Amino acid sequence: MRAFRADAGYVGRSIAALKLYLTLVVSQEERSAPGLPIVLSYERIAALSGLSDPLICSGKKALLDQGLVTTSGERQGRTIAYRLCGPHAPADLAVLPHGPRDGGRIAALHALTCRKAPHLAVLKIGLLLRAGADEAGIAALDLDAAAQLTGLSHVKVSAALAAAQALGLVEPGAERAGPAERRVVRLLPLT
Repeated sequence: MRAFRADAGYVGRSIAALKLYLTLVVSQEERSAPGLPIVLSYERIAALSGLSDPLICSGKKALLDQGLVTTSGERQGRTIAYRLCGPHAPADLAVLPHGPRDGGRIAALHALTCRKAPHLAVLKIGLLLRAGADEAGIAALDLDAAAQLTGLSHVKVSAALAAAQALGLVEPGAERAGPAERRVVRLLPLT
């Protein structure tokens, strides 16, 4: 996740890549078994995620460059077959809780703009939490580990967690015994 940077020249592409990745994960759950291709058009991705065609294209390139997805070429109507890959995919995000979407939108992704660096931090922390959540959606976030994995400062990790809560992506979970630098949250479905 450190490769997705908040520098002025990278933030939009990084956010687009992570929004596209979440869109693919949700779409895989709805349409096919893990490991099978996810066939989506640019139009469908735009409707789900709120990304424009240029941002879909740059996000796709960033995911390809990082080895998180592969594609099997563009088909008629700008439809592409994607396949999730990488060191832990799709197992770590095999169950991404999501609810019904009005009008085919993933509202949480539409709420995150590609122009704000704090939204990149929310996406990074959200993916980290989802990868480490148990079956009940409970995840413990160690601030030191999160900072190291994401390239964010402790302050930005805490701010991203607060922003994720404000966006309705997480809620405080039952506190477990442990270090003070650990936050426990319950993941809420993407809707």
